[in-house]
Amino acid sequence: MESKTDLQQKQRRKAPKSRTGCPTCKIRRLKCDETRPHCQRCIKFGVECDGYPPVLKRKSPRKREAPPHPAQQAQQATKVPSLGPTSLEKSPFANAEEHRYFDLFCARTGYEIFPAFDSGSTRLRLLEFCGFNPAIRHATVALGALDKTSELVQDFEKLSLTSAEREAAANEHHQNALQQYAKAVKYMTADAAEKHPDMRTMLLTCLLTLAFESWTGNLDLAVKQVHAGIRLIQEWKAKYKGQEEKKPPRLSPAPDLVEDDLIQIFCRLAVQNAFFADEHSPELHSILGMEGSRYCRTMPDEFSSIYEASNYYNGLIRRGVYFLTAHPGDLLKDPEICRWAIKEQEEIQADVWRFNKAFESVAKKIDCIWQRHYALFIQLSLSIGYIAVSTRLSTDEMIHDDYNPVYKRVVFLAESVLKEMPSRNKKRPTNFCFDTRVIVPLWMAGLKCRERSIRRAAINLLLSWPRREGIWDSVFAGRVLQWVMKVEEEFLEKGEEVVPGWARVPGVRWSGVLGERRAELVTVQRVSKEGEERVRRSKTITW
Repeated sequence: MESKTDLQQKQRRKAPKSRTGCPTCKIRRLKCDETRPHCQRCIKFGVECDGYPPVLKRKSPRKREAPPHPAQQAQQATKVPSLGPTSLEKSPFANAEEHRYFDLFCARTGYEIFPAFDSGSTRLRLLEFCGFNPAIRHATVALGALDKTSELVQDFEKLSLTSAEREAAANEHHQNALQQYAKAVKYMTADAAEKHPDMRTMLLTCLLTLAFESWTGNLDLAVKQVHAGIRLIQEWKAKYKGQEEKKPPRLSPAPDLVEDDLIQIFCRLAVQNAFFADEHSPELHSILGMEGSRYCRTMPDEFSSIYEASNYYNGLIRRGVYFLTAHPGDLLKDPEICRWAIKEQEEIQADVWRFNKAFESVAKKIDCIWQRHYALFIQLSLSIGYIAVSTRLSTDEMIHDDYNPVYKRVVFLAESVLKEMPSRNKKRPTNFCFDTRVIVPLWMAGLKCRERSIRRAAINLLLSWPRREGIWDSVFAGRVLQWVMKVEEEFLEKGEEVVPGWARVPGVRWSGVLGERRAELVTVQRVSKEGEERVRRSKTITW
């Protein structure tokens, strides 16, 4: 008779073997223990394990697979250094704790804080640089620790810790994040003084600094990083002046030195800044107009994929925001500028309609969560952008009432985007990203739509889904809009639902230390329906 050991060995030989491990470990280039149904490595680091693909028989016809996410294509093409715990002594990390934070960044944080849809090249560059650049390595570890802090602070009911244990653990992760960030800043300063880093390295360090400062609430410092990055890009692009017109339209004049995706992130941050502050630097305005009109001219009648659509979407958004920041409300006084502005407005409106029609075929083919999320995001962004462009040349705030149905759609789409937010961890999505997703559209709806139910719905979403996107804080935006709404609705007549035109404020400015969650809000408002006299309204808020 066969022994028990012989039987076990025989069964193992007959059982189909997985040669790749779970897809999650494969993407991270880590050794998978192949425990089923979910591997222990994924469970240990608190990330979602994608399970195992079925073993197909040799004679079975291969089923046609859906095209991979562009980020997966980039990962397959670019080899990320393996930094598993078993070879920790050979890795650049000082201890296992640093490696755990880095591993969390690789598995979750890096996917969720970068734009909703890109090729993944920027994230992969960061991972590669961690092998030899101490500044980027410590900054990446700091973001992983910050993500862990955010998880413990937010998701109370899903954790087994007591309140005291949870607070202590969160404080420990937060302290580790601050220590790692301090080391990163020290290396960044030394590198800037001694090594004169290349453009890609400077932009990556700028981006990581921005992410940490914004995530921790230091919005003032985050805004400065946006402007610093944009200045670097503009100075670098000036060296290639005259060469770009001869090449196909793209953001980077030298993609082998700085990828388009990295430039794209700063373009999106410039879009955020355009709504965040009234004053715009020449560099910021210039980067918004970069290649936007050239992209629009080459738009096809039908997009072949959502990735192709995303390129034209980004160009269209930049062109629209360039238009918004270039033309103040009184531009109609100059006949020549007026003719140009009206023509530009009409062309952008037509391009939005062209885009929507070309996007229809792609929208019908969507079959996975990240595509569905991104499609909703595109529709949301273009809806609010269309209103902003269409109303920009009017000085009458009543014009926004004509777009109340579109504002209602904006709020509906924003809520859908929040509910469809994909996460690599089922417990909760990360509450920070570089991208503009819902805060700016909801800000515009809450500021310019005076239909009470729509406005309140927009403000409630900002306050009930606390998150930070680039340089925007949703709670800060919600508190500002609450005050603006109160100022305007003081003059509502009994039984009325819409603020009278004369009582509407054109906008709001703020000053103060945003990092301390305190700001002074200022706006101007007409005194009465009959006169043109205006009074200054102000309030200091905290959040």
